[in-house]
Amino acid sequence: MRALTIKQPWAWAIAHGSKRIENRSWPTAYRGEIAIHAGARSGWDHVAEDSPLLRQEWRRLGHLAAHLERNSEWIDFGAVIAVARIADCHDGALEQGECSDWANRWDFHWVLAQVRPLTDPVPCRGALGLWRLPGDVEAAVRAQADAEAGAFDGAPGHG
Repeated sequence: MRALTIKQPWAWAIAHGSKRIENRSWPTAYRGEIAIHAGARSGWDHVAEDSPLLRQEWRRLGHLAAHLERNSEWIDFGAVIAVARIADCHDGALEQGECSDWANRWDFHWVLAQVRPLTDPVPCRGALGLWRLPGDVEAAVRAQADAEAGAFDGAPGHG
């Protein structure tokens, strides 16, 4: 299984919120299943703390604090936290309008679908780019994802 490491709290917003666009400076031709890996604790994106979309998701999902908390029990680091499918990838610079509120205009938009959060994050080291999970990690992720297969969001389109 391929994986994509994403800084927190963006990975959290994919796994538990409504973020269905991953902004990247490079495109991908890959379509199919991927593991969403939350980067290590040093992978916290401080810019995200000011994101109105993230703060809105944080509150919508019942977190009492109005601000994103790096040390919150809701945030996992250094682990696979969800499984998704890359359904499309397009160049934001070529769009006439925004495909999603989560999209950055000058990035490539990786469109995610069928996002399924894992109940028990599977620890592992991340990597740059689109990478392959180690065999033991993949087995643990697949076992959990298969057991919870009926609980995906099924969000259509560009999320």
